[in-house]
Amino acid sequence: MNYASDPIWWRLRKTIVRDLASLLTAPSPWLSSTELPVSTLLGDEGFRFLLSLDEEPNNLYLFLKQHGAYHTHLGVYAERLLYYWFLHAPHSRLIAHNLPVQDNQRTLGAFDFIVQLNNQIFHLELTCKYYGGLPEKTESFIGLNKADRLIDKMYKIEQQLALSTKPAAKSALKNLSLEPNQLQHASIIRGMLFKQPASQNLQVPLNPLCWQGQYIENWSEFEFQEHYRFHVLDHLSLISPVRVSSNAIVNFNQIKQIQQGMIALVQQHADGYWHEVERIMKTTKHS
Repeated sequence: MNYASDPIWWRLRKTIVRDLASLLTAPSPWLSSTELPVSTLLGDEGFRFLLSLDEEPNNLYLFLKQHGAYHTHLGVYAERLLYYWFLHAPHSRLIAHNLPVQDNQRTLGAFDFIVQLNNQIFHLELTCKYYGGLPEKTESFIGLNKADRLIDKMYKIEQQLALSTKPAAKSALKNLSLEPNQLQHASIIRGMLFKQPASQNLQVPLNPLCWQGQYIENWSEFEFQEHYRFHVLDHLSLISPVRVSSNAIVNFNQIKQIQQGMIALVQQHADGYWHEVERIMKTTKHS
């Protein structure tokens, strides 16, 4: 699935609002029985709220500035954006964020979010990951950091969602006037999967309908056309399809020097900006 072609990207212009929208609406890279439905996360008025944020984003910019320390870590940036959403979305009431669970002064973990959405109270865990591999081998999918493995993250999310079942969690929840059995547990899994162009479709438990890109170990594998233009993505520009100005565009001779990284293939639209149409994960050959 090419999530970059979703009509939502024709309406939203500000990068931080586009990133927030992607966290709310993007399909999960792998299938999970605990994934929170997009309709529950977005809410009935959510798209209108995103449009209003795109028109007046100053409060969101200020919030990110006040809750800093995200510039070096994509996961923290994503968490801050959802933190803002749960504080301000019309159907949401944030109960706790990053709530630690301790047992005899030993930290067992932390709840990413405890939030009421409409009339339901959720314990939510967020992850935002980018993996490339062979569609028929779930265990082959890894990140640019080869120690970052999809199967490990799948297991980690399950562990995080089970935190409220630990006896020590009862005390933390009691301080919020909650009992463990009041919580529903759900994941918010975002990111992309990358596969080689000629490979077969993704296999379960990977999500065949997730946002997908090209996985390339050698630039000779890439079917280049003369009119192609590109934008090199930094670590904080991965969450949503990019929309950039002409001075951020490079040609193929420039990007083929990249040994490892993320690159967006872009086309110019009527608004004068260059919009992502496909994404490439370039890595060195895995041993």
